[in-house]
Amino acid sequence: MIKFFRKIRYDLMEKNKTGKYLKYAIGEIILVVVGILIALSINNWNQKRLDKQQAIGYLKNLVEDLKSDTIQFNRIIKYYEIQTANNSIPLLHDDYKLLEVDSIIKLISGYWQHNNTSDQTFQKIKNTGLIELLGTEEINKAVNDYYNKAITTYASFIEYDEEYTNKDDGFWFSNPNFEVSSIRSFGGKSFPFKDSPAKRKDALIKLVESIEGRNHLRNAIERDELGIVIVKNVNSFAKRILVLIDQELNKNK
Repeated sequence: MIKFFRKIRYDLMEKNKTGKYLKYAIGEIILVVVGILIALSINNWNQKRLDKQQAIGYLKNLVEDLKSDTIQFNRIIKYYEIQTANNSIPLLHDDYKLLEVDSIIKLISGYWQHNNTSDQTFQKIKNTGLIELLGTEEINKAVNDYYNKAITTYASFIEYDEEYTNKDDGFWFSNPNFEVSSIRSFGGKSFPFKDSPAKRKDALIKLVESIEGRNHLRNAIERDELGIVIVKNVNSFAKRILVLIDQELNKNK
């Protein structure tokens, strides 16, 4: 009987030991899990902090890109306005006929513009997956729309303007009825003309007064007027983003 009670006592003691070990093991597991969760939380917080710092750096780079764009846009708008005014003179006034040949050529000439905008910073932002961390949803959408829509439209117009300006050049500067020193009278050596200045002037005026010549001028004017609208729109877009980014950067100072 004594052995029986001793056995029961022994079993109870072993059971208590097992319970203590189990509780200890569970406690250790809980501590490890909590430690891992804390480490992950700290790591995530630190990564978000680094991503935010990188995003702020990209925002500052975007500011420089956009400022460069607005300088370009302002120059192009001014150019289109001057060119529109010049091309309009032969259609509206006969006084241009009093000018010398080179001065008339300057009135009818057109120049297409280069697209010098850069989306390198925007591409870096997309490649790093930080587009959603630039700030507010308004900034994210504005930046996306600027590069994916506004700049795309602007670039397409520049290509269109180049194509048709070159066609205008073909009429004015490769015309068999008028001898010109060089395309747009750019530098180079000066060679004698076959006809006298008076004859050359008459030939050029006939080109300007012809239906085809007037159509070239009219189309060039309409193209430049369209360019003014497009460039002003994209310029306003860029300036609005600059304001939004400035507000965001001020919040993070």
